[in-house]
Amino acid sequence: MSKAEKRQKEMDDMKAYATDFFMKDIEALKHFITKMNNEFEQNDLVFALKMFVLSSNKVFNMADFMKGQSLLAEKYVNSQKKKVTCPEERRTAFERWIKDNAASYRKNTIFKQIHCIDKMSNEIIPTIENALKT
Repeated sequence: MSKAEKRQKEMDDMKAYATDFFMKDIEALKHFITKMNNEFEQNDLVFALKMFVLSSNKVFNMADFMKGQSLLAEKYVNSQKKKVTCPEERRTAFERWIKDNAASYRKNTIFKQIHCIDKMSNEIIPTIENALKT
């Protein structure tokens, strides 16, 4: 699979995750949008969705997020100059990666989600608008 195909698949997956994410928490999203409207006179739905993601600090798909984080941590453990072989050393190296990188990995994931909202808003917005009306 080429890099372009991989990026497109990632965006398609994220679009599906985004729709599910907003639909699962539609009442909180309604409340957030109302607050944005009342307090800031902000009625741009795309902007509101991005702010909702930032303020909630949640990822669209936790299972996918944890899988990606684990893969990166495993790659780090395997790349150590001193080969980590015993389970205790592996656990310690894995924990070190989590401690040093988990927050930035989450932040990066959330920014990718916001990028997805920008790129796929024409496909995401109609579904969310319909849900907000009910």
